[in-house]
Amino acid sequence: MDQTNTDTMETPHPGKVNFRNLSGAFLLFLCSALASTGALGGWSQYTVAASMVLGLFVVLEIYRVPRQQLVTGVCLVLIGSLAAFPEGGVIDSAVKATKGTLIFAALFVAVAFLQYPALNSPSMYAVREVIVSQPPGRRYATLTLSAHFFGALTNFAAMSLLSTFLYGNLDSNARERMACAMGRGFTLAASWSPFFVSVAVILYIMPEMTWLKLAMPGVPLAFLLLTYGWAFDRLTHRKPPLAGTQVPVPVQLKAETVFKIAVLAVVLVGTIIFVSETLAVTMPIAIFLVTPLISIIWQALLSRQGGQGSLSGMAESVIENIPKLRAEIIVFLSANFLGYSAALIIDPAVVSTSLIEAGIHGWSAIFVLLVFMLLCTMLMLHPLVLIVLLGQIFPGEALGVQQVSLALCMSAIWGVGTPSSPASGLTLFMTRILQRSPWYLSWRLNAAYSFGGVIVAGIYIIIVNRWFLM
Repeated sequence: MDQTNTDTMETPHPGKVNFRNLSGAFLLFLCSALASTGALGGWSQYTVAASMVLGLFVVLEIYRVPRQQLVTGVCLVLIGSLAAFPEGGVIDSAVKATKGTLIFAALFVAVAFLQYPALNSPSMYAVREVIVSQPPGRRYATLTLSAHFFGALTNFAAMSLLSTFLYGNLDSNARERMACAMGRGFTLAASWSPFFVSVAVILYIMPEMTWLKLAMPGVPLAFLLLTYGWAFDRLTHRKPPLAGTQVPVPVQLKAETVFKIAVLAVVLVGTIIFVSETLAVTMPIAIFLVTPLISIIWQALLSRQGGQGSLSGMAESVIENIPKLRAEIIVFLSANFLGYSAALIIDPAVVSTSLIEAGIHGWSAIFVLLVFMLLCTMLMLHPLVLIVLLGQIFPGEALGVQQVSLALCMSAIWGVGTPSSPASGLTLFMTRILQRSPWYLSWRLNAAYSFGGVIVAGIYIIIVNRWFLM
């Protein structure tokens, strides 16, 4: 849910929940529960039942999908159908695509539970006050790092929490810079955070990969790109403050606040990894089994301490927000269908031979792949579609690109590419705040950043591929 959704997760007002949202939330939660049960016990009948429930959810919710995502999904299905029909594989591709989408439904539902207590946490707001009080020379670095770490832990709730800073007393240049800082830092968590769809997609299309295999080189990549983003801003956009400008006094961050957030992160991520390894289930299923319970306990503790929110309010929020995941479900299901269909007619061996004959191998293959995916992303083709499609047909190891390196390419393009995509949920979210066109935000403010990020990421991945994986 980190990029495709154009709706933000919000805390609903009392009485706002209606029957349509209740039925949609129930179906998606039931689908996730059935899929998790099937994964735990290896019972195929539960997986089949989950697929049927997911299909019913799509049928009932498709008319509420925003036009842009709906058109994208329809186009992907039509292209996939044309590819699979001559081979007689339309139904088979549809069945595989639906089953493959189940684990993402589970991930989306789990993260929806996490939004409410994150937005009501005094510790989160305390950190926010520290961030927004930083003087101009430190604001970009503070905001981008905070968006990265909060986003890695709470997903889009981080953007909802931090974006209130953009409504403050800032000039237009500063507001745009801070919006870029938040967006760039947030998306780079796609390199390693288990709560991001990017990681779930990569682990799905590469069954031999594990979260640790991706996260170990993914964390250094994220920090490298965070540093690059800060340097890019210093060189291209930052203006020195005017003489006589009053510099705010930063709010001090209490050690108690840091400790509480650190404990939450360790408990949440540690429990997920433990469940995933112990029960031998995929990361999204482990997240679904763990996150709702921890989120409920978190909100119960907040309510007991006299904080904002309540368990009934959390229930309303979850019911209100889970159906908003309809766009992600449609887009991923469609992309998955296209990927399976394309695999029926595209021979990876032929692709490998053609690229090698063109001199594309090893380091050049990495750069070509990154640039190609970035251009497609900037032209409004979401990285999710590209990752699923390339995972089915791209002959990585035949071109001297190890599986981990290929996974890093995919996560890197999600991290540095989505800020320059006019169609990403992040861009559309920022357009409502800054009152700018998505083209201005994506191409004018972020295109150069994304191209530079691809170069930086490519160099890092080439080094990893050549000296650490061969």
